[in-house]
Amino acid sequence: YTFGYKKNGDGKVRIFLHHSSVPYSSGPAASPGAAVTEDEVHQAQAAWTDAITSITRAYLGKQDYVAAATKAAGELYGYGHSDVLFKPTKASAAQFRPKAADAMSYFVGHKAVEGGYTEDAGFAI
Repeated sequence: YTFGYKKNGDGKVRIFLHHSSVPYSSGPAASPGAAVTEDEVHQAQAAWTDAITSITRAYLGKQDYVAAATKAAGELYGYGHSDVLFKPTKASAAQFRPKAADAMSYFVGHKAVEGGYTEDAGFAI
């Protein structure tokens, strides 16, 4: 769960952001060896940061940034392996991106992908 709090004009603290991503069952429980460690989470976060940076570098260097984003998304996200609940920060018309193509629109901009959402300017570029 993610909550954001803000003090309002009357001095009372109230929630202004509430985003709930509740775990769901998509099949049998994972085996004990499939548990995610804290170190693995840190590695995945670092890989995500590196990927965004490399997509941006490719775009600025006039290289194939869409290919860079496609490669990164395939390595970092569970699309094609499991259901993915991706809610882009700046998306309002298409708030959730359950398919890989939907996520690509957000990362590289609607003009760079077929069927992209016009609200997407390209988060990673």
